[in-house]
Amino acid sequence: MSTITESDLQELKELIKDLKTELKSEILAMKNDLEKNQIKLEGKIDTINTRLDTYKPALDKIPELAEKVGELKGWRAVSLVIFSGFITSLYWLLRMGKL
Repeated sequence: MSTITESDLQELKELIKDLKTELKSEILAMKNDLEKNQIKLEGKIDTINTRLDTYKPALDKIPELAEKVGELKGWRAVSLVIFSGFITSLYWLLRMGKL
């Protein structure tokens, strides 16, 4: 086995110290990047929220519009029955020769 000298220990300490400072600088750089990305995401979330706020009145009207469409479908059926009755009565009047 080889013996570890004082200079070897000193080299290891300096290597560890250098690695520690490099890791600290890398961690700080990552932290800065994360903060920048968080700020960007918060800005995007704010724009999405403002868009949703502008769409909210239109989205709130959907149930009312669906109800009106349902009412129109009912009137369409009523008008179809009246129209077909009118056509049928005209047919019978023409067939009987009273028109």
